[in-house]
Amino acid sequence: MGDKIILHWLNQSRSQRILWLLEELNLDYELKTYKRTKDFRAPAELEKVHPLGKSPVIEVIRDGKSSVIAETGHIIDYLIKNYDTSKKLVPATEEDKEQVDYFLHYCEGTLQPLLVSLLVNGYAVQMAPFPVKFLVRMITNELNKAYYKTELMKNLKYLDNYLAKRKTKFFVGDKLSGADIILEFPLIENLTDNKRIKEFAGDDFDLRKLFPNICEWSDRILKEPKLIKANEKVAKL
Repeated sequence: MGDKIILHWLNQSRSQRILWLLEELNLDYELKTYKRTKDFRAPAELEKVHPLGKSPVIEVIRDGKSSVIAETGHIIDYLIKNYDTSKKLVPATEEDKEQVDYFLHYCEGTLQPLLVSLLVNGYAVQMAPFPVKFLVRMITNELNKAYYKTELMKNLKYLDNYLAKRKTKFFVGDKLSGADIILEFPLIENLTDNKRIKEFAGDDFDLRKLFPNICEWSDRILKEPKLIKANEKVAKL
């Protein structure tokens, strides 16, 4: 009997990438779903799975023993190393393996925190009481302009230039890899496919004009059959 894999999936979270990966690897898995609270927080039930109460988290039950694997980059690396028997997503060269590993760390360590900060500042304005809303907006706008948006633009330019030099449609090698999967959330869900992005990044944030290569990559990735299947699965929840 094979390993049992349980994905603890939270709506509007980074866990959708793991669902996509499980579909890409054609693995049998159990999907346990959770809904955010009215305050947009993860429910307390997730703390029973992992002390931090975050998602994604997977449980792997092997020979009667359960292991909890957390952190998106770690989960992606773990699943590919242990279950990609057909080498579908395994990089072809050592250089490509190093590059995928780089993006697994870069995405969560550098890119995603900038987007989270813009999101939090946007919510701060929405949640501020009317008498101080103008002041909160002024302060967060200055913070975004001075650091978060400036750094985000630098990172997006870096990624757009990187893709412009690629001879394939993927971030690493000539096929889909963990790099494309982990970058799906910040570049597609948070940016190119996010109708509210201008609320947090400003009205002058024209993605297709500023970052055409990211948008071209995004358009192609959204046509990946297994991603479509994963998105359709959660749309029914």
